[in-house]
Amino acid sequence: MITHELLLYLSKTVGLIWLMGFFLIVVIRAYSPSRRAAHEAAARSILLESGEASK
Repeated sequence: MITHELLLYLSKTVGLIWLMGFFLIVVIRAYSPSRRAAHEAAARSILLESGEASK
């Protein structure tokens, strides 16, 4: 029979492992050298063009 303590232990353990795995995937994708061009394009996409500044 599954008790409340067992469910609590499993949820804390599995939740921690899942969140750490998700964090590692995000960090690896964010700092991957192969994605540098995409990050540069995203950073420059919010800047105004010189002709648009007068609008």
